[in-house]
Amino acid sequence: MNRTTKQRIARLVLAFLFSITNGGISSAYEVPLTPGALHEAYILGQRNDQATANFLNPYIKQITDNSQAAHIAEIEILTPFAQVVDLSRRFTSGYTEEQAAREYHQRGDTVVVRILLMLPAAYPKPDNSLSQTPPPPPQPPAPTTALQPENFWQNFRFETKQHGKTIATRFIHNKVLDGATVWLEYDAKDVASDETVVEVTTPESKTINATFDLKKLR
Repeated sequence: MNRTTKQRIARLVLAFLFSITNGGISSAYEVPLTPGALHEAYILGQRNDQATANFLNPYIKQITDNSQAAHIAEIEILTPFAQVVDLSRRFTSGYTEEQAAREYHQRGDTVVVRILLMLPAAYPKPDNSLSQTPPPPPQPPAPTTALQPENFWQNFRFETKQHGKTIATRFIHNKVLDGATVWLEYDAKDVASDETVVEVTTPESKTINATFDLKKLR
């Protein structure tokens, strides 16, 4: 075997090994995070620039709904790596890498789903003063039970599924203002690196789905 042939075979072997390594990285979100991954996530969050926004963009889905009822505005999924990035970008002043690593280890490896629900009152009313068309007659008031700020989110049903099977929720909590932000927390060991569907059912039995491919997210 001559030298040229040996070099060609060596290049093919290296290319094959490189493809396997890259495939392993890109085919699954990272659990657990290595010190290097924690450092990378922290730095990416601290940048808080277009690169940070571009990274986080695939993790969130905007839901378009012109309904006058309470509805879903956003659905976001955060892997362990994305959680570090997200927290780091929120606390860019005085937030150290040691804090980011400590908080990651304290919360453990989780997958978090964030769902933003909106009340109609959170949206500006259309300005009819310049319109030549008379405004529509007032509609009868809708039942207010589901629209009470302190409890309306409880009238929604939340599920995260893979291959049609519901993943057990480890923890759920919410924050209410003009709408409600609901966080669903899952143990990462229960969430495969696969297509994941977040399903929200409204009080009117309307189902909204957001699909995330965890094989393509870090």
